[in-house]
Amino acid sequence: MTANSSSNKQSARNQKPRKVTVAGLIIPLLIVLGLVGFTIYQGFNDHDLHQGYKMMMDTSVELRFSPGSIPVEQLEEEVFAEIDRLEKLFSRSIEGSDVSKVNEAAGLNHVIVSPEVLHVTEKAVSYAELTEGSFDPTIAPLVDLWGFYGQEYRVPNPEELERIVPFVDYTALEIDRDDETLFLTQSQMGLELGGIAKGFIVDQAMGVLKKADVEHAFINAGGDIGLIGSNPDGEPWRIGITNPRKTDQIIAVLSIIDCSVVTSGDYERSFEEEGEKYHHILDPETGMPADELASVTIVADTTLIADVLSTAVFVLGPQQGLQLIEDLDEAEGVLITPDLEVLVSSGLKDKVEIDEQ
Repeated sequence: MTANSSSNKQSARNQKPRKVTVAGLIIPLLIVLGLVGFTIYQGFNDHDLHQGYKMMMDTSVELRFSPGSIPVEQLEEEVFAEIDRLEKLFSRSIEGSDVSKVNEAAGLNHVIVSPEVLHVTEKAVSYAELTEGSFDPTIAPLVDLWGFYGQEYRVPNPEELERIVPFVDYTALEIDRDDETLFLTQSQMGLELGGIAKGFIVDQAMGVLKKADVEHAFINAGGDIGLIGSNPDGEPWRIGITNPRKTDQIIAVLSIIDCSVVTSGDYERSFEEEGEKYHHILDPETGMPADELASVTIVADTTLIADVLSTAVFVLGPQQGLQLIEDLDEAEGVLITPDLEVLVSSGLKDKVEIDEQ
């Protein structure tokens, strides 16, 4: 966040968070772009930005950016090439990726990984420590047990959960910075960096644009959004947060510039069984989907931070999650409970529009 937002947070640290119950929100639409968890409201001419789209990282990646120091078509290719390069390192579904090699060697031996994977894994562990395991990069066995990895959904029985949960343990992941290796100490473990790597990849793609002197841009990778500067008219980007119970509606609108924003919601990857709904944001401690929040939107300095905190705060729940945000200078948040109560961190109070009926 900016220095001003950081100082505002310090002065408001002891204030109660803003809470409103949202019944609906009516906003004039100019240009609406469909996103996972978001809608972007724009008041400028779309021709001001070069546009590019590509299916990557199992989602649609959307680029919009103003001209820089190299031709826009070349720059678009460079951005997508960087995303592709990094996806091949981080995706555990791609044979030969660093993460897949680490998982194949679980309980057997250390694996040399790229500097990028080592860096992101170190960040993942640091946030696991910060959140007391609410975010855990070794959650892969649970993701697989529920069928979210292969999209063959099922509800595990208590005995299966009791057997698998002990192998979700970031403290049993060994990182050797000198040798640049990772090691899962037990064969039943698995590394899953999906909750942080996509944010990192978006940050690196933004770096490509910034290197080419792009002043206005956004990258949307399935709801992980990186923003450079303002929109071309000099106004903040207006990003609508999806109502988690009526996903064709907007529950709040953010007005922000030069930052990143990520939403985690219980409506994104979910399934029903015997009348019960289950979603993919799993509590590493219980093995069950976290159920105290319906949606968490994080606005942060980097997409990596927004990505990892959106998951961690969702698992922590409204009280602990909001307190974590208030304790961090680099992030702000909008938390929505299952009954559509909206909680806004102190640093966003002047940047969020909500119907307070």
